[in-house]
Amino acid sequence: MSAQPGRVRHPDGIDLVLLQGRVRPERRKAINSAAANSGRSVGLYLEDLVLYLEKNGGLPVFPKINRQAEELPIQAAS
Repeated sequence: MSAQPGRVRHPDGIDLVLLQGRVRPERRKAINSAAANSGRSVGLYLEDLVLYLEKNGGLPVFPKINRQAEELPIQAAS
């Protein structure tokens, strides 16, 4: 049974793995809302989202983030 009544979830017996990541609260709220409005569990919503992206051009690959070390404003010796 689904953890929340009325939501569709993965069928029993399917091999599933845990996927975790930290996101901003507003992103989590958006995913939870989209899953609820779709009548799906969050896990099934994310899986369907990936399948949708794969069928429509694939998952995007974003450019690498170049994180520069922050330079401290040090005054030159006088």
